[in-house]
Amino acid sequence: MKPIILLFFLFCFVNVYASEECPNEKAFLDNGWIVHSEKEFDKILEEKLSEFVPEVGTNLVLDDAESYISDFSHDCYLIMWVMIWDRVSTVRDEMWGDIVLSRTCPYTGEYTEIRWYDPVTKKKHIVYNPEHACCLTTKVPLAYNTMF
Repeated sequence: MKPIILLFFLFCFVNVYASEECPNEKAFLDNGWIVHSEKEFDKILEEKLSEFVPEVGTNLVLDDAESYISDFSHDCYLIMWVMIWDRVSTVRDEMWGDIVLSRTCPYTGEYTEIRWYDPVTKKKHIVYNPEHACCLTTKVPLAYNTMF
């Protein structure tokens, strides 16, 4: 009987833990971000790359690049390469860096997360790749006009 009770409590604990929101989701939402469903990642990635790539070198310039480890990746050794792109047409104090593309590093180069600022609606967006992460990354921007 004891193993059945133990299994029952273990099952309940796993269900409660699994049903919790991503710990940082509330922080992003409270800071005005639009958090997209991870189920839309592939569709959004395709749309955003089609939009961003033609602007590289003209309206989009690489602002910064760094490696980063998220607490919420499926692989605790996954290193992500974060590239922050600045849209020249956006007023500097309105947003410092308009697009953040995170990729697995150094092996496969698959996208792990996308963040972008829409200068028309003045909204910040974020979506993560559920193949590599189980939640939004741990880096919640401290300033209202930064992406990372």
